[in-house]
Amino acid sequence: MSVINERIEYLDALKVIAILSIICIHIAIIWPNTKINGCNISNFSEFCRIGVPIFLMVSGGLLLNKNYDLHSFFKKRYSRIILPFILWAIIYIIFILILYLLTGNNIIFNYFNNFPLEWSWYFWMIFGVYLAIPILNEFIINKGIKGAEYFIIIFIISSIFYEICRFFNFSTFIDLRFFLGPIGYIVIGYYLTNKNFNTNVKKIIIISLILFIMASLIKSGWYLIILDYFHLSNDTTIKIFKIIHDYSHLVISDPNIHLLSFIDVDIFEIIQSSSVFLIIKSLYLFNIKSLNKNKIILSISKSSYGMYLVQGVFIIIINRLLYNLSFTNMQVVILLFILSIVTFLLSWISVLIINKIPFINKISGYH
Repeated sequence: MSVINERIEYLDALKVIAILSIICIHIAIIWPNTKINGCNISNFSEFCRIGVPIFLMVSGGLLLNKNYDLHSFFKKRYSRIILPFILWAIIYIIFILILYLLTGNNIIFNYFNNFPLEWSWYFWMIFGVYLAIPILNEFIINKGIKGAEYFIIIFIISSIFYEICRFFNFSTFIDLRFFLGPIGYIVIGYYLTNKNFNTNVKKIIIISLILFIMASLIKSGWYLIILDYFHLSNDTTIKIFKIIHDYSHLVISDPNIHLLSFIDVDIFEIIQSSSVFLIIKSLYLFNIKSLNKNKIILSISKSSYGMYLVQGVFIIIINRLLYNLSFTNMQVVILLFILSIVTFLLSWISVLIINKIPFINKISGYH
């Protein structure tokens, strides 16, 4: 397994993909209603919804099956997420106040309403996840890969079970919510990091790529465009795929079934994120020299948490600049690509700059 200063290289690469994916989703939200052949362009974000699950999976790969005491674990982990959160929250608030003073627009204060949950929900989620990791860690230490397989099986069963209940409007007294949430991805991350698959690496890459594309097409609805292009669409096919598509977009709001969360735990998301994890891991094990020991990947990986915290500032700026402008569908597609890259780079540079400032460099979100 490749390591740079005790860092697992492909996990760093996965963090780069994760933060880029999150930024792409947030940029896509700017144009929620632009369509091509009746399908929202913003649906391409379904290909990118892997960001948060991958971050969780990387955490699982790094934090489970380790020997540490509770005090040292909590001190290290919570200082890494709380202090940067406070720093970037202050910067965010100052930015909003400056924007208000420049524009005098009271609508600007709507961004304050989005701050507690929409902007920072990942922080609150990972805060809770860290409370559970020492418990999961003891389980994995004692049960190993077999224990992880047991947990993952119930995670997948729970995902499908609750979605079926919601889809058919069933009520249930069976409570499997402990398995259905971010800790499921934590365990999957540990499993995929440590599991030795006795299969040719090329086969793993090909199979994982096919599964990712299929799951993404179903979630995004782009399968309709493909069917139409190949003249395969008919009433029966459309109905079947519509059922699958609706099934993959269930929003379980019944508190007796599931707790409200932005984390996507449907079976297609599990397939997507697991497939990308295996693809990147396999590429590194395949010894792709251009990927190994890449300082840029390492730098972005270390900056990824800070990038997550600061990217909202740049997205607000972009949104305000483009608010009253109209674009063709093709222009929106081009803008989505360009603005995602620009926001990604600006976020990375911002974290690197803050990390160079004495006294606050240790809480920049760079680690």
